[in-house]
Amino acid sequence: MPHLRLLLIAAAFIPLFAAAAGAQDPTHRTLELEQEVMKLENGGVAIADRGMIVVPLKRFSPGSRMIEVEVYRFPAEDSVAGARPPIFRLFGGPGFTGLGPSLKRRGYYEAAIRPFTRLADLVVVGQRGIGSSVPNTTCPLLPRIPAGRRVSDAEAAAHIRDGSKQCRARWERDGYDLTGFNVVEAAADVDDVRRALGYDQITIWGGSFGSHWGMAIMRYHPGIVARAVLTGMEGPDHTYDMPSGVLNALSRMAAEAEQSPQLQGLVPAGGLIAAFDSVVTRLEREPLTVPVKLETATDSTVVWLDADRIRELAYGYSARASSRAGMRTWPADVMLLYRGEYSEAATAIARRSHGFRQLPTASFFMLDCGSGISRERHASLEGDPAVRLVGDLGWYYDTACPMWGADLGEEFRQNFTSALPTVIVHGTWDTSTPYENAVELAPFFTNSHFVTVHGGSHGALGEAIDANGAFRTALEQFVMTGDMSRLPEEVQLPPIDWAVPKR
Repeated sequence: MPHLRLLLIAAAFIPLFAAAAGAQDPTHRTLELEQEVMKLENGGVAIADRGMIVVPLKRFSPGSRMIEVEVYRFPAEDSVAGARPPIFRLFGGPGFTGLGPSLKRRGYYEAAIRPFTRLADLVVVGQRGIGSSVPNTTCPLLPRIPAGRRVSDAEAAAHIRDGSKQCRARWERDGYDLTGFNVVEAAADVDDVRRALGYDQITIWGGSFGSHWGMAIMRYHPGIVARAVLTGMEGPDHTYDMPSGVLNALSRMAAEAEQSPQLQGLVPAGGLIAAFDSVVTRLEREPLTVPVKLETATDSTVVWLDADRIRELAYGYSARASSRAGMRTWPADVMLLYRGEYSEAATAIARRSHGFRQLPTASFFMLDCGSGISRERHASLEGDPAVRLVGDLGWYYDTACPMWGADLGEEFRQNFTSALPTVIVHGTWDTSTPYENAVELAPFFTNSHFVTVHGGSHGALGEAIDANGAFRTALEQFVMTGDMSRLPEEVQLPPIDWAVPKR
């Protein structure tokens, strides 16, 4: 994309003197923007302002090292929209690598940017330490173990711990105090960007980790928030998913699939969840090996299948039931396992690395492990009976997080009350941030409207916007004016065309 220098009003560099969480920080920040020109599908162009804001790694640590966070601003399409509070879109993960690759895709601007710029300026702030930010705290490459080989829990845990130690040591050797990569500092990044761009208040639009990030802004910088749209709710104590919440999402999905015309007469007696339970029981009693032949291999691979491996397939294996597109094959996957037809599942396992995978960035671990889990929630997770079917969802964090020394403490994980105007949108089939998260959090937002999206996945907000024009119009009205009066309590998504299992 061609770049054109943009001279900002007042200067190419903007000094910032931020006050965060009640104390003044005199550290100097700068933001330099350039224009980026994007080709549109119709042959026209759109202009964005792109730059890097220079901020302290730790704002209240004297002599803190400075880091850079990417910023994109997309101007509103007219002056009326431009006068409204800008929309700050907060992406999830943590693992958002930046907008650059997406903006090069044909049609991305029209589909993902223009719906916002019709309403207000759109600002996208990168995630510190990840992707387009500087540094990008990638972890060293680690050896992989063939996916078909049986890997013990102890071996997998040692791999994660050793990889975490190596990654942490690599960045600490370069002089980075990794404890600065946390969501409280990331919230202050947004405030610094707001200040640099000259906005008084902003509208937050955050999903998944972006909702977690948005809530940190609302908690520690409430005066800068005009209103918020939050989806895929991940509250202060929701970094670890609760197994029962995930199983509830699968159960609700199963209930609809079982009544569908496509699957009539095919669902095992007792239903899909009971069928999956029987598969787990079967492999607890008698694990087995399944030979598979991959297109890229000359010899067959033997895949070990036991109850733990099958639990990893609770979300499906033809696709993953974390999206509406992936859900359609989930019932068929369960039914094939129930019949004892394991070949496709084993092939899916062999195509991906099991346990021994490349670790995410150091910033990922610091952000997620920093938010952590309360003692009370951890005890509930360990005693959750749904672990039997969906597995121990805290295992990865429990293994890795002690290596990082990132914990923000129990006080951070307490829910907080906010009177800021907020729309909460959550799907009942969300297996990534279960619907129960939103049910727990909604009462703490005392000036809010909670929209339940029946059949909605982790992408329920976009699914509801696409499926229901009245909802889309009401949500746009809220973003423009703060008016929640037209928003529905519920949105029902269309039925899924469930895949029929092979006979």
